[in-house]
Amino acid sequence: MFNAVIDFDGFFGAADSLHVTQSTVSHAIAKLQEQLGVPLLELKGRKARITEEGKILLEKSRDLVRHAIELEELADQLRQGWGPEIRLVTDPSFPSDLLTQALRSTSSTARAIRLRVKEATPEQATLALRDNTADLAISTRVAFGFAGSKLIEIEHVAVAHPEHSLFGLKRELTPHDLRTHCQLVISDANDYFPAEVDGHFPGHARARSVTGLERAIGLLKQGVGYAWLPRHQVQDSVDANVLRILPISSGFSHRTPLYLNAGRPLSADCATRGFAEALHACSERFVGRWQ
Repeated sequence: MFNAVIDFDGFFGAADSLHVTQSTVSHAIAKLQEQLGVPLLELKGRKARITEEGKILLEKSRDLVRHAIELEELADQLRQGWGPEIRLVTDPSFPSDLLTQALRSTSSTARAIRLRVKEATPEQATLALRDNTADLAISTRVAFGFAGSKLIEIEHVAVAHPEHSLFGLKRELTPHDLRTHCQLVISDANDYFPAEVDGHFPGHARARSVTGLERAIGLLKQGVGYAWLPRHQVQDSVDANVLRILPISSGFSHRTPLYLNAGRPLSADCATRGFAEALHACSERFVGRWQ
């Protein structure tokens, strides 16, 4: 009710939003102030203004309300036979089938766990951890202020249509060769290219932003540009000779590490801890399969 008075501009708005009488809200606030021993609100005319002490306690009270709501939701899930929900944000390059394997492995020893997944850039992943809207984050970096561990390395290869003019050079390609051609880069994703001169891959100078992996592969199949993409996501197209890996002099591929970040101490959440352990186990098997 204290939060509602602030959020809905007074006792009347709070009462209306909570579907109780105004006197109920007034009585609850008075009792809360008495229990805490500090004034939270002060009346100025017909308006309730928050005190300096109230401002200090407001954010803590919001945490308490949020945790109480989460507790009620978890209890409701358990009543319906569901286990807890794990909120995960992940880099687009992480193999989605590993999430399914880890979830299946974890759910076999507990109630069915629900997994909510959202793709995110490293910046978005860090923000989700800070805002407590994610329990775990798979990202190309360890978020500052959070515990993180290396999860997997994703191999990226430069691919293009088999009839792309770059293959017509019939030799190993140099950074200069790539600089003269369009590179497709998935928007809001990481820039997947290895370090070269000045730590920057020259081909990126002529980047064309596209939305999503499927759109990028579709353009590549039409002969538009080239792209650095996760090998596991394009291997089927390479096997079918729909796309080919470019013979780059500095190496046919490079690897990008992904880290698993925990939004809160895993010891406090058995389901999240178990899922994180399963992710590590599945990722180790995945690496062995692709080496």
